[in-house]
Amino acid sequence: MAATLIRRGTALAATGAVAGALLFASATPAAAGGDDAVLTATRGGVSPTAAAADVIRCTLRVHQPHYSHHAHAADKHRVNVTADVKCTKRVARLRIKVRLYKNGQPYKTTGWKSNSGKNWISYNAARRCVKRQRYQGQAWAQVVFPPGYRPPAAAGTVKSRVVTINRCTR
Repeated sequence: MAATLIRRGTALAATGAVAGALLFASATPAAAGGDDAVLTATRGGVSPTAAAADVIRCTLRVHQPHYSHHAHAADKHRVNVTADVKCTKRVARLRIKVRLYKNGQPYKTTGWKSNSGKNWISYNAARRCVKRQRYQGQAWAQVVFPPGYRPPAAAGTVKSRVVTINRCTR
């Protein structure tokens, strides 16, 4: 699976014009940075018109790190980052992994979470909140498309913007 970083406001297109060959095109990433990656597959072996109408588009999104609104329930002060993949149709398999950074260093990394036959998956990474620190989230996703789609699988990663959390309270 090839890894591709696509930021908000850009598009990724994959076509199987020649068996086994993939052409990837993407616009220049947005100057302000982004937090979305788009993975796309088209059904192969059908007319170009039918293939254009039969596209699966999966969006990997990492949300901004934030002080957890659930923290007081457990009397724990946590910083949390969430990520999800949403596809326009069900896919054979989805995998996602999330990392939280503190001041540019890995602070919490999850393992892989997987599901099959779904069009959505989400995950989060949380750890003790330390005030006046810079936090960032990163997510990785792998998508296995249903049989007959090209490419058969895709992967992507994306990072959130860096945010400073000044207080670890509500």
